[in-house]
Amino acid sequence: MPSSTDATAYTNAGYAELLKRLLPPDGPDPALLGPFVAMQMQAADRTLQFNQEWLRFTTDRITCDRALLANLANPGDPAAIAAAWSEFVSGAIDDYSALYRRLWGQVAEEMTAAVFDTQKQAQELFVTSLRVAGSGEKRHATPV
Repeated sequence: MPSSTDATAYTNAGYAELLKRLLPPDGPDPALLGPFVAMQMQAADRTLQFNQEWLRFTTDRITCDRALLANLANPGDPAAIAAAWSEFVSGAIDDYSALYRRLWGQVAEEMTAAVFDTQKQAQELFVTSLRVAGSGEKRHATPV
C-alpha cells in the first residue's frame, strides 16, 4: 500500500503533467483544453441569462417610471397625485422583491448545479491527467 507521501508525490506529478499538457511550448492539448472551455462557456451562458432577465426587468421598470412621470406631469388633484405615487411605489416594491426572489433563487440553483458540474469535470480532467502522467505519454513540438 503506497504511503500518503507517495500519493502526494503522484498527485503533484499529475498536476505538473496537467500543466505541461495545458501549457506546452507548442500550444495547449485540445483534449484537456476542451473541458476548461466548456466550463467557461457554461458560465458565460449563465451570465447572459442573468443579464437578459435583468434587462427585461429594467425595461419594465423604466416603462413604469415613465408612466408615473406622465401622471405627475399633469398636476391636478393632490389626491390623484398621491394615489399615483402610492401605486407606483407599491408596484416598484412588489416588482423588485419578485425579481430578487426569482433571480437569486435561480442563481442559487445554478451555482449549486455549477459546483457539482465543475467538481465532476475537474475529477474527469484530473483522472485523465493522472492516466497520461502514468503512461509516460509525451508530446513533442515536432512529430517523432
